[in-house]
Amino acid sequence: MPFVAILGAGELGASVARAIATRGRVPEVRLIDDASDVAAGKALDLQQAAPLERSSTQLTASGDVMAAVGAAVTIVADGAGGAPQGAELAGNAGVALVTRLTDVDRDAVILCAGATQHDVIERGLHERHLPRARLFGSAPEAMVQALRAIVAIEADASPSAVALTVLGRVPDRAVVLWSDASIAGRPLVRVLEPAQVARLVRRAALLGPPGPYALAAAAARAAEMIVAGSRRIVCCTAGLDGEFGLRHGVASLPVVLGPGGIVRVVAPPLDVREQVLVENAIYDKGRAIGR
Repeated sequence: MPFVAILGAGELGASVARAIATRGRVPEVRLIDDASDVAAGKALDLQQAAPLERSSTQLTASGDVMAAVGAAVTIVADGAGGAPQGAELAGNAGVALVTRLTDVDRDAVILCAGATQHDVIERGLHERHLPRARLFGSAPEAMVQALRAIVAIEADASPSAVALTVLGRVPDRAVVLWSDASIAGRPLVRVLEPAQVARLVRRAALLGPPGPYALAAAAARAAEMIVAGSRRIVCCTAGLDGEFGLRHGVASLPVVLGPGGIVRVVAPPLDVREQVLVENAIYDKGRAIGR
């Protein structure tokens, strides 16, 4: 029976567990944290709510990262004992967890749910030599959903009718490909007036980092795609391997997910201006605002 493991029972980790359990498409979720009592309490709370949510997902808890071995996907979230802000398992703490897990499960698929975990992905790829198909992040998709919402308001349409791509580094150096965006299958730049597009660009530049519930929803969706497979394209933080002529660093890329992680990358063509924006964003040559 496939299961999803979540490393970290903080606000983000618990939100991911709830998002997956509520949808009821994954048989089992394991909430793992050094603070095992906290993880157990949150797992029990979610399990008791399952009948009300009409969910059959089983929720368990552990204090040992080795409980993630064999998971269809392991989601790196935040520790239960961390501060309200900055508690994502990033930096050395995040890399240490990835190292412990991949030492015993080299084929583990690891999804970073936080907005500050670029270094975990980058160091895992370059120091641990993990394949990019099995170590990536879902934060860009949370930003995509926020952008779809503001486009839908501007266009008086449903968010489900909006399609767009975010490249660069989310959240602070995102590049939105407005020229490639569409509403109900029609190019956004033909549906909206130039003044409306300019207003969207300004609003997008003011978006803050995705919050824990948005990040959790994006991670839950990605996890379901990995467990069950999907033909949908989502934006994920992934290692560069020739996309846009670049081979170093990590960036938000449109990908297709399935069992085993990233099935393929669907990199859009860029014009000269977009290429410069993306390179500046990835290599931190000044703040690149999506426009």
